[in-house]
Amino acid sequence: MIRLSKTPLAFKNLTHNVRRLAVAVAGIGFAVVLMFMQMGFRNALFYSTVKIVTDIDADILLINRAQYALPARQSFDFKRIMQARSCPGVAAVYPMYTETVGTEWKPASGGKPYSIRVIAFDPDDPVFLIPEVRAQTSVLRQPDTALIDSRSKKQYGIPETLKLLREQTGAELANRAIHLAGTFPLGTDFANDGNLMMGSANLAKYFPMRALGADPLSTVDLGIVKVEKGTDVSAVQRNLNHRFEGTELSVYLKSELIDKEIGFWDHSTPIGYIFSVGTIMGFVVGVIICYQIIYSDIADHMPEFATLKAMGYRNRFFIGLVLQMSFYLSIVGYIPGLLVSWAVYLALAQGTGLLLEMKLAHAALVFVLTLGMCTASGCMAMRKILNADPAELF
Repeated sequence: MIRLSKTPLAFKNLTHNVRRLAVAVAGIGFAVVLMFMQMGFRNALFYSTVKIVTDIDADILLINRAQYALPARQSFDFKRIMQARSCPGVAAVYPMYTETVGTEWKPASGGKPYSIRVIAFDPDDPVFLIPEVRAQTSVLRQPDTALIDSRSKKQYGIPETLKLLREQTGAELANRAIHLAGTFPLGTDFANDGNLMMGSANLAKYFPMRALGADPLSTVDLGIVKVEKGTDVSAVQRNLNHRFEGTELSVYLKSELIDKEIGFWDHSTPIGYIFSVGTIMGFVVGVIICYQIIYSDIADHMPEFATLKAMGYRNRFFIGLVLQMSFYLSIVGYIPGLLVSWAVYLALAQGTGLLLEMKLAHAALVFVLTLGMCTASGCMAMRKILNADPAELF
């Protein structure tokens, strides 16, 4: 017995009119790109802000409890570093410094000075996980020398090659000449357009008044704690919390500080809310566009559908047909939207220095939203078939 294959009616309905299919792909793809952009900027805000913490080699971090967000610089006394070093289970504690006040950067090519974030630490301390930083700690010991973030914005005048960078002269930081010996990749965020990294001794030289007349290194911005091998990190955190109870310090696991920072930007500022609303609006726009496409296709083929109804096809057949159309629309609209979004991510990441990355989890989420968007549209549009009376159509 020869079994005949079923006609892929849903697929043929969508593809028989190439022009209409192109409009459908463009419309749904636009909604996909809109969702990707909103979600991408939202995640870039989070990941770019916490990138400096992610790249620190730490088990526990010490910060001033008044520092509600990383860009809001609040220092604490260096003596807290010494106190933390004597806590049981602590292998080492390193101070890290940041400076954003009076950090005018003037490129070697001249022009308008721009503010830049300066990050400093003792080159003998293994503070960062960034391979480029670890490989160049020797140059940070040299006077008037620094590394510049290769992902800083173009206004900082970073040469295209490392050779040109090292050969250039005339760059200034805080009205003082400085030599750039190399680069490192960190990236910008919504508060800083560029980053400079130097040894703590150079920081004290360039910013002697950062501690209001005291030793410039007597105030620390971040304490980096390494725990002894085999020691329970949470237990060490509890010991540090007990030791610094009633002081200006807060003690966080590295993951806790990252979550705290992301939570601040997501819940305590309108930025996270705005991008979330933008994603929802992209979904709504997609629903409207997809509904118009499916409804128009159903309206154009109502005589055919009426014939099928008169032949005895039940409503479940038409429900399955419309849901199949919705699924095909989500596929043909998602793929070009994904490719366009990926290209835009690359261009914006290169142009802005933000961490716009196409991660699998986010791509999967947008696909689920696209599928839900098309399915919801199909469910609204199928009412025209379900309510149709074949007798009225002939």
